[in-house]
Amino acid sequence: MIKLVIFDHDMTIVDSSYAIMAGFNYVAEHEGLPLVSHELTMKYIATPIPTFCEGLLGEYRPEWIKLYREASNKLERELIKPFDDTVPTLTALRDMGIKLAVVSNRERPRLALENTDLAKYFDAMVGAHEPYGKLPYKPNPAMINELLAHLDIKPAEAVYVGDADLDIVTAIAAHVRGIGISKGTFTAKELMQLGAWKSIDSLHELIEIVKSDEAN
Repeated sequence: MIKLVIFDHDMTIVDSSYAIMAGFNYVAEHEGLPLVSHELTMKYIATPIPTFCEGLLGEYRPEWIKLYREASNKLERELIKPFDDTVPTLTALRDMGIKLAVVSNRERPRLALENTDLAKYFDAMVGAHEPYGKLPYKPNPAMINELLAHLDIKPAEAVYVGDADLDIVTAIAAHVRGIGISKGTFTAKELMQLGAWKSIDSLHELIEIVKSDEAN
């Protein structure tokens, strides 16, 4: 029986791709580097910031993170938007008594969730630096493991919903069922081939998945 639905953040419950692209282009312009395309941004969107920098800008420099963050708060407020099916799905799941959480490679995902008025729907919001201290990035399962321990939920009672290979690998490592959603760069078929328990095209489909699991 599913008691907890855990979501990835970027490209799972919100379209953050244009905000992230704009933030990295701010760095690129400051450093005199070529601008970043949306296609390239999507390729790296699920990865930790150092990997993001290497993929988009050619290398990683710690000072670039400061530049990125100078622009990111304003850009995220303007450009990150929940998908149309996000709020209706979160509302329906909460009405069913399901606990909801976010596990993201963002270091502090709460701010982004507050900016889009989504924080109020979640029982927990876990990032690499909050709220359990500094934890390894996905695909290490530490963030999910800490979340399950704090909420007293067994792995078999949780699912993790994400749009990327990284999310499915993380779910498998944490022994929770992974649900792939085809809103990023991976198709439903590719997510299943990576080991997803189920794959969906819309968050709305989670409602029937939870109901079906309760009936079994």
